Amino acid sequence: MALVFFWGCAVVHAEERAYKIIGPEIKGMESEPSEWSRGRLESLGTKEIPSAYFDKALGYEGSKFQVISLSRLVQRVDQRGLSDAVLLNCFDDYQGILPIADIKRYDIQLATRIEIRPDYKKPDWLKPLLIIVPDEKKAPFQERYLTANIRELRFVQLRAYYAPLLKLAGSPPRTGFSAFKDNCLFCHSLMGVGGNKGVQLLENYDFSRTDGKKRFRQDFSGFHHKDNPDKQNVEQFVSENQLEAIVEFLRRVKRAPLDTKNTY
Repeated sequence: MALVFFWGCAVVHAEERAYKIIGPEIKGMESEPSEWSRGRLESLGTKEIPSAYFDKALGYEGSKFQVISLSRLVQRVDQRGLSDAVLLNCFDDYQGILPIADIKRYDIQLATRIEIRPDYKKPDWLKPLLIIVPDEKKAPFQERYLTANIRELRFVQLRAYYAPLLKLAGSPPRTGFSAFKDNCLFCHSLMGVGGNKGVQLLENYDFSRTDGKKRFRQDFSGFHHKDNPDKQNVEQFVSENQLEAIVEFLRRVKRAPLDTKNTY
């Protein structure tokens, strides 16, 4: 069956699209953003690979990607090892984050071109740059390893990034904190941390009331199921117990003072 390439986005051609890379802070000073074109990224060396991990998540078969090694990019940008994570800000206000240790452990790749079978519907968010787990790598099945439509890579410290949430999570973190940050924070920001692709959960649901919690669960299942036309199948990553823990975490957060903001 013939395959078709698509890259860039409907409005801006890939050759004209610039991606920002912001290195780690040095002595408390933020690095100046550096603009990278697709050609500059690919000058680091490319290869074409499949990804059963990607196909499983989206219900596709036979997808292929032209990729560069994200570890190689990390080495180029942060030669002194001052950061421990890469924050991924996306054109659609989604926000992913990858620990550098995981990037190396799972040989995470960064796709500059995507090739899928033409009989599959492509959701609007499925555009380079795209995080790809290579075959033979045993990365845990999580949404963070499918971050797409990336416009900016920012080198950060995890503790600083999560600091406002850690104050609320307590020590040890309250039940539901890990499930929320690993599945919800990419779209639904909290305390200034995370993406803004989705609605503000604390403003839209009253987690202190039974009807509010019920409506949240219904909306979660109604939008994040496997047949979602936008391929936002978060349901596959979240168990019923985890969803219940997320609800309890948000109920507790709602009662806490929201007086800290993150600037990432």
